[in-house]
Amino acid sequence: MDKKLILVVDDEPSILIAVKDTLEINYDVITAKNGKEAIKMIEKHNPDLVIMDIMMPDMDGFEAIKKIREQGKLLKTPVIFLSAKTGIADIEHGLELGGFDYITKPFSPSKLLKKVDEAFQRLEIRKKIQQKKISEK
Repeated sequence: MDKKLILVVDDEPSILIAVKDTLEINYDVITAKNGKEAIKMIEKHNPDLVIMDIMMPDMDGFEAIKKIREQGKLLKTPVIFLSAKTGIADIEHGLELGGFDYITKPFSPSKLLKKVDEAFQRLEIRKKIQQKKISEK
């Protein structure tokens, strides 16, 4: 079975490296440095999950997710926000935009891996429920 593909978007090289090192044991990982680059990577690679920073130059993570969703891309793809913005309003806004989860920096690699695994498990459960509904018709 092919590994799931994860797009990690962050303007801090050290965060990109840390997240990539954490995830690439179990997943294929590609990276982008800002929202505009993320949109291009999504169009080219169609990742299975996106880990998105919020505060970035050119286009922040909230704006990037809005644009991606408006274009009809990644409507069912989980997005996990990974940000230094720790305010309740920021977390709520990320979840309102369809974020699967919101992790604050500094992050625990084991927590990040757990959240990614949970996202994929939930997708599998949804897929099985859909298949069951279809077979019952």
